[in-house]
Amino acid sequence: MDELDPGDARGRRHRAPARPPGVCDPGQRAGDERTAYRLIEEAFGEWPERSATSYEDWAAGALLRPGFQPWQLRLMQDPTGTVVGVSFVIVSRELGYIDRLAVRKDRRGLGLARALLVDSFELARSRGATRSELSTHSRTGAIGLYERVGMQVTWTWVHRAVMDAPCQPIATPRARSGTIRSGGTALRMI
Repeated sequence: MDELDPGDARGRRHRAPARPPGVCDPGQRAGDERTAYRLIEEAFGEWPERSATSYEDWAAGALLRPGFQPWQLRLMQDPTGTVVGVSFVIVSRELGYIDRLAVRKDRRGLGLARALLVDSFELARSRGATRSELSTHSRTGAIGLYERVGMQVTWTWVHRAVMDAPCQPIATPRARSGTIRSGGTALRMI
């Protein structure tokens, strides 16, 4: 049965999504940091233009971030203890920011991302956030998910870069001249 959550960042109440059967509540176990990293890398690594991030670089922006607390890394596990979803929450003053949200590819479409989002919003609110935000690459197809949990698009952007001549970046194949374009969307719990 669904339960009423305490309300979104603006105090509106709505039904929290039911967790899919057999999935434990989010929480972190000691030693799961590398598992979280691998799941995030697998999910974000599906984008062909994205470069892989080393564990050390990921940890520097998450685990070694000033003020990091273990509650910020939310892991969702199935009954066997396998991590199937992860979110990383940052709270700064009144803002809760969902820095990363990832669900294993073979477990998508089961409501796990929605459950992790609601959990992350509640967690941020319990630590003083009055609003929650995230940003996403526009191609992920996840904007509908974010809107279904009450978020609204606040702005979008397009990155364009024009390369006038071939260049040779360190440790990468030779780049060709042309235009590079990517974009993203920022959403806020309103």
